[in-house]
Amino acid sequence: MLNISRAPYRILFAASFLSLVFFSSSTWIASHQPWLGISLEVQENLNGALVKNVKRHSPAELILSQGDNILSLQAVVGPPVEIQPSDLVEDPDIFPTFGEYNAFLSRQRTLASILREPVVKLNLEDGREIRLQPALLRPVSSLPVQFWLLNAIGIIIFMIGAGVLSVRPIDIAPRLFFGSGMGLLISTSSIAVIVSREIALDPGLLLMMRAMYHTGNSIYTIFGIGLLYFYPSRLGSFPLTRLTALLVSFFWLNERFEWMDFPGHTTFIQPMIYFAIGVTIGLLQWRKTRGHPVDRAALKWFLVSYLGFVGIGWFIYFVLSLIHGRTVVPISAGLGAIMFMYIGLALGILKYRLFDIDRWWFNIWLWFFAGASILAVDGLLAFTLALKPSISLALALILVGWLYFPVRQWIWGRVYRKSAISLEHSLPAIVTGIVNTGRSSDAAWEKVLKEVFKPLSFNKLSEQISATKLEKHGEVMLIPAISGKGTIELGFADNGNRLFSPADIHLAGEIRKIARQTEDRLAAYNRGVDEERERIMRDLHDDIGGRLLSLVHLAKSKREKTLTRETLKALRDITYSIGPDRSVSVGEALANWRYEMRERCDGARVSLHWESDTVEDDRPMTPRQLTNISRVLSEAVSNAFSHAGSKNIWIRWEQEDGSISGYIRNDGKVPENSAIIYGKGIKNMKRRISDLGGSFNHETRPEDGLFEVRFSVPFHTES
Repeated sequence: MLNISRAPYRILFAASFLSLVFFSSSTWIASHQPWLGISLEVQENLNGALVKNVKRHSPAELILSQGDNILSLQAVVGPPVEIQPSDLVEDPDIFPTFGEYNAFLSRQRTLASILREPVVKLNLEDGREIRLQPALLRPVSSLPVQFWLLNAIGIIIFMIGAGVLSVRPIDIAPRLFFGSGMGLLISTSSIAVIVSREIALDPGLLLMMRAMYHTGNSIYTIFGIGLLYFYPSRLGSFPLTRLTALLVSFFWLNERFEWMDFPGHTTFIQPMIYFAIGVTIGLLQWRKTRGHPVDRAALKWFLVSYLGFVGIGWFIYFVLSLIHGRTVVPISAGLGAIMFMYIGLALGILKYRLFDIDRWWFNIWLWFFAGASILAVDGLLAFTLALKPSISLALALILVGWLYFPVRQWIWGRVYRKSAISLEHSLPAIVTGIVNTGRSSDAAWEKVLKEVFKPLSFNKLSEQISATKLEKHGEVMLIPAISGKGTIELGFADNGNRLFSPADIHLAGEIRKIARQTEDRLAAYNRGVDEERERIMRDLHDDIGGRLLSLVHLAKSKREKTLTRETLKALRDITYSIGPDRSVSVGEALANWRYEMRERCDGARVSLHWESDTVEDDRPMTPRQLTNISRVLSEAVSNAFSHAGSKNIWIRWEQEDGSISGYIRNDGKVPENSAIIYGKGIKNMKRRISDLGGSFNHETRPEDGLFEVRFSVPFHTES
């Protein structure tokens, strides 16, 4: 198993040392060249080269000025050599044929030999002849910005690759990623020497630097295409990387031995071919990742970063140069686009865990750069200000502490502010979900998990687990049900925008702990409520119920007895409705309602027409459903007796879509709709049905002499 506490730092420090070796070598070679102290540029329709800048403390200071036009160079003994625009090209690969490239090398040899002379004569357009003594060494501070940019680009790319490798050194994708970065480090450090030349380099050195530049590009190409082929999954057994290596080797050998000129020149046609191969592989990977959301998400980011920025660099440098016949943008712009590709892949690691690396990868970098910045500032203060080691180290700690760490924390907060799920933000969902009397404990727990993690998929499994865990590299998080029976499977957090992480496991554990405590306290509260409810029911039944029963026997008139019996029945209905654990079947309820309605209709000399054949008798009804429907039924029949003078009442029951529906129709005096004044009876019926989650309506048909009340109540159980 990889020892993360030590191995990543070893790789990072080894990569840092190697970067320092390449940077130091590039700087040493560039600074050990003859130096006049001038910057030149060529302009169209103008012979020679204009002096763009004269460096301070250089051989040309106080002798040449900005705007002087140098036509030719010559040694003290020898003919003058005119300066041509081709002498100052940034990248020798711009020449379309080997013949033109060899002519460039020949002129570089001649110019380099002149610059190595003790005295160099410069012939200006205004007729002056200037003599300069080139310095044998070039100050590091005089190297152009391009030199520093190219080296910085190479080091950044290489260190990003090393960072990925440091935490997954045995996997193929990080190795290929690191190999491509290594190739670019070789390329940038080599081309930096070429572009830093003042006028000319020795052809031997120029050939060596160009060979290293192309070698680095070849390494980058082979490993880069291999990475596309193997990530996010290997496309097959076809030896594409080996064939690519053979193709790259052929182009490299063709440049070395100059076998043939290709259209657009060798170094220009290569990127087109390689880019086409990369696009083809990307399309194949896209097809293979169909139905695999994680691989598809990673591939999207990977292709945008890889092919997108490579395509930008290829276009702005190679394509534009091929169209115009000269470099339009600096080579650092093209390589800079590739650098942003690597940065994009690093951000992809943060969002999609490219190469299966978790976010703690960035912790390694943060601490590494903290130590490196302290050492860098310490060295800078010690060497530039000649401070004592103790003083420079103290100042370095102060500067880094005040600058680096605040900036780091700000960046860290910006990166994680949107994605972090805190327990504080989850509390409302926990309380709302658990303190809900309409759900079982597991149903409430499921609602909480959905609101907190917003999973793309949600499943309930029969298997039981003892603790929350991740599966499929974070695609799935398994959480025990709050009741301990079964497991809840969540897939892809934040509606599929990210994978689950160890932080989510911790959060789920804390939520579960709070939910259990809340549920226990709620259960204790409900037990107290039930005990108080039972006490009230006993008092109503034993005390008030007994007194009403005595009144029934003591009543002298029939009206008094009837009223007392109805009051006693209402009391029994109320005590029955507040008993949460009591229920009655629909069949039993219908039988009681039919008996009661038959008795009332017979007493009022009204014909009752009853129909309930389509209703299932064994469906349970809650006490509140029974009470409210009874009240609605009684109110509707009373209205028919009191206001319509009905001769017939039709009551029909139906069952559909998990609900029971009642239709109560009566004849008699039915006024027009505009003349109806709805009193408390209709409003009370509507409110009682609404309390049960049902719907209520009524209809008046004066032309038929009928009035109908309709309601529908869903079957459900209350806790």
